[in-house]
Amino acid sequence: MTAFTIPWAHRSDDTSRAAAIEMLGGEDALDALVRHGLPVGPGDRFDSRDLFNFALRAGGGRTVPEQAFAFTLRWMRSPAEALLEPRTSRFSLTLDCSCTAVALARPRTEAHGGAVTGLASDDDNDLVLTRDLTATVRTVGALLPLRSPVLRDEVQAFADLGVRWVKLPDALREDVGLVTGHRVATCESASLHLARRFRDAGYLAETRIGWVLGMLDLVHAWVEVVDDDGVTKVVDPVFALLADLVPGANPLLTDPAVALRTNRLVPTGLAVGGRVAVHACATAPRTKITPVKETP
Repeated sequence: MTAFTIPWAHRSDDTSRAAAIEMLGGEDALDALVRHGLPVGPGDRFDSRDLFNFALRAGGGRTVPEQAFAFTLRWMRSPAEALLEPRTSRFSLTLDCSCTAVALARPRTEAHGGAVTGLASDDDNDLVLTRDLTATVRTVGALLPLRSPVLRDEVQAFADLGVRWVKLPDALREDVGLVTGHRVATCESASLHLARRFRDAGYLAETRIGWVLGMLDLVHAWVEVVDDDGVTKVVDPVFALLADLVPGANPLLTDPAVALRTNRLVPTGLAVGGRVAVHACATAPRTKITPVKETP
């Protein structure tokens, strides 16, 4: 498969050669990637997303991205019970800018047997205005069979495409054409692609965004589809892609016959294209949404 690189119109050569060598664990590793197609910009600089995407699949586990993924996704090796059991965590948000408030997407775990405490209840409003927030979030996983052979075939067809998860510029994160055209995807574009396939097959399906507990600031996307038994089930195409990067990952994460909603998902009421935090200021404020140490 030809290596995918960030299109020139969207490149940002923001990384020096010295920083690239540090990320990759050595000059020889960088030179090898350049020989295999890693683009080099003016001044011997590199796009950090290109570096990350190449390094993640360098093999050997010595690059910074490989080591970071091995640590961050170690939970994917967990047995089924650990992926399904109730988890209770503190969910916090703080602003590092001068904004008086942020419109935060409301965590919504109640529909899946979970609970959220510390937030004013408002079933009709998916956003809550706040500046500093600490809430308790309880999540529960579920493992359900996909009853529809059509849905199972669509999940398998996506797996057979050989899509790779990659980091992309914001402007390309929802570009569904890259899924079929270049076999690369983000969680947003993969979910949009699969939801469209489900709808084209006659099923009610929508994308969903939320957070992943234990992965700092990570906003994730997946698909929710109504199966033949009338039950809405979670199909997470990118968790399946990421599980392929984790030796010993639980095979349930890649099984097209089941719908696995892990206990790490904190859904909102928003679909792909929504924003989990909206600020009033125009100076690129930063937010930190951090699931911290779980309570018993």
